[in-house]
Amino acid sequence: MLRQKQILVIEDNQINREMLKEILSEEYCVLEAENGLEALEILQRHRDDIALILLDMVMPVMDGFAFLDRIKADSELALVPVIVMTQNDSKEDEIAALAHGATDFVPKPYRPQVILHRVASIIKLRETAAMVNLLQYDRLTGLYTKEFFYRKVRERLDENPDEEYTLVCSNIENFKLYNDVFGTEAGDRLLQGIAAQMRSHVGEDGICGRYIADRFICLQKREAERAARQRMAEYAQDERPAEMKNVTIKWGVYEIIDRSVPVEQMCDRASLAAGSVSGNYNRIFAVYDDAMRGKLLKEKAITDVMETALEERQFFVHLQPKYSLADRRMVGAEALVRWIHPEWGFMSPGQFIPLFEKNGFISRLDCYIWEEVCALLRSWQDRGLPALPVSVNVSRIDIYQSRLEDTLMELVQRYGIDPSLLHLEITESAYTENTERVLSTVERLKRLGFTIEMDDFGSGYSSLSLLGQMKLDILKLDMKFVQNETEKPEGQSILNDIINMAHRLHLKVVAEGVETRAQMRRLEQDGCDYVQGYFFSKPLPVAEYEALLEKAWKTQQLSLPDARTEDSVQRLLVIDDDAAYRESVRLAFEGRYEVLEAEDAQSACACLAANRNGVSAIILSMMLPEKGAEVFLNQMRRDSANWRIPVLALIPQCDVEKELPLALELDDFLCKCHPMFDLRKRVVRLIDVETICAREQALRDEANRDYLTGLYNRRGLHEAVNALRSEDLPASLFLFDLDNLKRVNDTGGHDTGDRMIKTFAGLLRCMTREKDVLCRYGGDEFVVILRHMGDAETAVEKGSKICRVFRESLLEVGIDGSCSCGVAISDDRGRSMIEWIELADRALYNAKRQSKGSCCLWNDGQL
Repeated sequence: MLRQKQILVIEDNQINREMLKEILSEEYCVLEAENGLEALEILQRHRDDIALILLDMVMPVMDGFAFLDRIKADSELALVPVIVMTQNDSKEDEIAALAHGATDFVPKPYRPQVILHRVASIIKLRETAAMVNLLQYDRLTGLYTKEFFYRKVRERLDENPDEEYTLVCSNIENFKLYNDVFGTEAGDRLLQGIAAQMRSHVGEDGICGRYIADRFICLQKREAERAARQRMAEYAQDERPAEMKNVTIKWGVYEIIDRSVPVEQMCDRASLAAGSVSGNYNRIFAVYDDAMRGKLLKEKAITDVMETALEERQFFVHLQPKYSLADRRMVGAEALVRWIHPEWGFMSPGQFIPLFEKNGFISRLDCYIWEEVCALLRSWQDRGLPALPVSVNVSRIDIYQSRLEDTLMELVQRYGIDPSLLHLEITESAYTENTERVLSTVERLKRLGFTIEMDDFGSGYSSLSLLGQMKLDILKLDMKFVQNETEKPEGQSILNDIINMAHRLHLKVVAEGVETRAQMRRLEQDGCDYVQGYFFSKPLPVAEYEALLEKAWKTQQLSLPDARTEDSVQRLLVIDDDAAYRESVRLAFEGRYEVLEAEDAQSACACLAANRNGVSAIILSMMLPEKGAEVFLNQMRRDSANWRIPVLALIPQCDVEKELPLALELDDFLCKCHPMFDLRKRVVRLIDVETICAREQALRDEANRDYLTGLYNRRGLHEAVNALRSEDLPASLFLFDLDNLKRVNDTGGHDTGDRMIKTFAGLLRCMTREKDVLCRYGGDEFVVILRHMGDAETAVEKGSKICRVFRESLLEVGIDGSCSCGVAISDDRGRSMIEWIELADRALYNAKRQSKGSCCLWNDGQL
């Protein structure tokens, strides 16, 4: 059913309004107003729907002449035709009404047929004129113009209220570049071709329009659109003319649910969806939702204010300290940017950094941060504070700036600081995108005296062989890489191998994102040089960092002890604002530990500082006022002498979920309403039992591990094989022999031979799974058991690949060597491990007889 056109009757006489409504209501929807002011309010709500106005000239509040003057001033309302009604039939009044913008003039009393004919005639004339003004078709493509498309969509939706429809908007990637390269005529042909394809896809039931420039939009029934989506994707890949083969088209979809939304807004949403996948090579379609709208609008809002934010210095430098694991000293910091907007407040870097990298603004922000850091370094030197270096980020876009070296040198010279104090962090992925450009840039910066760090190592896929070519000073391990590798058993982690490799290349290693004591101890054990992360300190405002810098300079003149000194009396520190609870803890541990008490974070820090080497454990209430627990932990972790002190958290039973996340970062936790024997048990375990267990486990691991490679030795192999379960079978056993190891030792020395052995061990870790068994069986022999591998062809292929990759790895480091491999596959005969290895040894003998560096499978028909 077609929707009736709306007519607004403005008449102060109710009887007259009723008469007009009776005359018009069969063909039109009639809205009523008693005066001009009320009519203006109705017009604002229905301005796009009212087809004509019938206006009485004599009314209270606002008469007809004033009303005409008001709508004449509004360019949109002025287009609505107005028929004036009056009892005075004089020519002067008619001329006056027409002069004020009226379209026609009818006298009272009303004559129904006259009014109906005049209304119909004027509405038709207005619609005809509007059609002409809208230019119904786009001259280039033949599709509807945007305005007429809006109108046709609204009509279609009104005519089919029960049908489900979808709007689809197309966006040609880099169309401006296409025009620049091939010319505007080719660009026009491209637009015409896409328009023809859209008409073909939507068929007679769809409506197509040219939305703007290179964007097109169409209305389809939802079911038909979903079926056409696949055809559009196929067309985008296969069906284009030759000149369109390299053109990428993105599609945004808006499924019409709420028909009260203006069509213009519906189309904007489809366009936003198309824009959301711009530059994404894995997706060509996106469906609009509220989350997308919020994200895109937020990005636009950020883009609109970023220039102003920089001018008004809304960006601030925060500094996260770095510490040396060797001597427990603070050795520098990393500069991180923070944005505090006057209205939005604190802005997470995750909200704006990726956007700035995409739109290029990151270069200006980086330069701003560089200058802020140079000014800080100058200030600290003038104030007599230690000259500890600060790392700053150099984005990928910065690498392509022709004046990068000049900009950095101008800054350090202006502020009179040594370039080596400004560490430049370049992400690992930047090296792989344009290796030659990055290498040449880094080499020039090194010659100028800057310290170069490779940031986020372990997050990408950079070639390890490139590290030898790069003029680096520091390798910075990615946060997720550190956290993942420290959670793995030592025999399965490549962390130690990476650190050793960096040291062989004369690089220092920084681990970022260290959040637990266990991670710190693992990194220390594996030989990492420097650490940073929330376990030690969060990023600090400049004033807080300067206070820490001054304190560190005063207190670290002497080396800090490696561990707590042994006192005749061990001490516990209990931090709780409840004096009665502190007293109960003191009584519970009386005679075994001396209990130190603190009621807030400040007194706890003072107590810890006064007993630096005498606190064996800390009992910390998470309910301290003003986030006291968090404040204390942050202060405690800044002093490396405290890193080894275990902390037990007390959390409220009534609000476990709120306090639990922070408590889980600590060594243990208890609900506040606990029996004292439970507290005693846990504290004793923290101090004594865990230490004993850790030492015992370390001794067991050490007894089962080869000292040079960290893989299992023969003893560890027996235990690992005994632990294999029936579900691990079938399995393949590989016996590798390093060819010519003795010759390598004789010619290059035992250091070269050891490097060959450790290279092979590292390769095995990289090319096997976490639960596979890796063993150094003898001097130059290695046993590998791959679980769930019973296919002979796959096993031989795996062994051959390891042999091939090992030889290539040795050539990269200048060693002439190889390995050979024999493979035996398990069966259900219950053979012992020794028998299994003997079969692989026979296969190894056959492989060496054929050719060194090859792999052979034992297969005598009895396996």
